[in-house]
Formats: sequence, structure tokens, C-alpha cells
Amino acid sequence: MRRGPWWSKVDADATSVLGVADEEIEKLSKEARAELAAIWQERGASELKVAGGFSAVSAQLIEHGAASAVLELVTRAVRDEVRHAEIAVDMAARYRGDDVLWPPPAPFPVPALAPADAKLRATLLVIAMCCINETLACGILEGQLSQATSPLTRAALQSVLADEIDHARAGWAHIVSPFVTAEMKTEISANWLPRLLNARLKDLVDEDAPFPGEKYPEHGILTRTQRKQIVATALDAVVFPGWERAGIDPSRARAWATESFPHKS
Repeated sequence: MRRGPWWSKVDADATSVLGVADEEIEKLSKEARAELAAIWQERGASELKVAGGFSAVSAQLIEHGAASAVLELVTRAVRDEVRHAEIAVDMAARYRGDDVLWPPPAPFPVPALAPADAKLRATLLVIAMCCINETLACGILEGQLSQATSPLTRAALQSVLADEIDHARAGWAHIVSPFVTAEMKTEISANWLPRLLNARLKDLVDEDAPFPGEKYPEHGILTRTQRKQIVATALDAVVFPGWERAGIDPSRARAWATESFPHKS
């Protein structure tokens, strides 16, 4: 059964997102609303790229093997991420106070991950997309929710978080399945984890400039420092123990994190 509009949880009487009541948005200046609209519009484009990434992961797993439950989750994730893009551009429209603007076409580069063979590459893509990206996204969304007071922002973040949990689960289920051999796990442990983490987090750890919108915590915007702390904690508490339980040695990944987040405590 098709879900109702995500924003109906905030205002069941509204006929479009533009009519949803939200005092936190209404009291913003024109400039602040424009800044937050731009952030959400960019998120919409990013979510579509994630949808493209999951379509590539789905194709790789169909070709090289995965459990049916994993395939169900990653193929559903393609549609989920398109819905996340819809939520983001809805939010942008509400902040602007005008029509929804759908993101233009854009490429979604899928890393070649050389010199991995095709089967290992499929699993590396799952680890990057699910065990890293989506697991860390859950922590970031929870951090955003912890400070957001805008009802519409909270509804948007909650809608996305509910899906991201399943997307992360797909990665953890795959790496404990028979489709990921002991030999593959040895290769991943020895040569790939820092590379995958660096690809995902380099921009976060190498820059110190404030993120756009940091002065609006009530609208769910985290500072760079907050994001670094959330990511470092999630790596230590969730990602590294998860790899260890799956038989993938996280030692090199831990060393990368120690160097990259030297002041995490």
C-alpha cells in the first residue's frame, strides 16, 4: 500500500508541503530560509546519487551472488533513496515558499576499486555503501534529531532514518553470509578498510571550515565538530565491532581512525 505524504504526520490537513504549519520555519528571516533551502536542495541531488549507487550495488550482487534478504534490502534501497530525494526537495520548497524543484540529471560515479576482482569489488561496494555510509548516516541523523525542534525537519529526518537502518543492515547481513569467503575477508582486512573509510570521510576530517547552516541547530544542522564526534563514536561503537564479529580484522581501520580523529574524546 502506498504511503501517505511524509509531511502529513506534521499537518494532516495540509494539501501540500507548502501548507504545512511550522513555526520554526515561519520565524526565520528570508536569508536564513534561502540558506536552508539550498542545503535541502543539495541533499535532494545527493540522495539521487545514492540511489544510483544502490542500483550499481544491486546489479553487482545479482551478478556475483548475495542472499535473497540482502538483495531485497539493496534493491528496495534504490526506491527509498529516490523517496529521500523527494523529501529533501519538498523541504527545500517549504523553506523557499515556492514550487518543488526536482534535481537535474547528474552522473553518479561508482568506484572501480582496482585491483579487486569482480566478486570482491561487489562486496567492497556493499561495505562502502552499507557498513560505512548508511551506518554512519544513522548516527548523523540521530544527532540531527537530537537538536532539531522544527516539526517538519524532525518528520523529514525520522522518515529518512527509518530507511537508513535497513540499508545498513544489508551490509552487515552480506558480510556474514557464505557469499563472502574467509579469503575475501583476509584481503579486505589487509588492504581495503582504510581506503574505503578515507574515500567516504576524507572531506570531513581534512577540512575545518564550518558547514553551511551551522547556526541553525533547531533545523537539524550539525557543526563539523559534532559530525566528527558522531562519526568517530559510531566507528568505535558500531562499525569496527561489526567487522570484527564478521571475521574482518578492523585493526588497520582503527589505526586510520586514530590518526584521523585525534581529538575525538
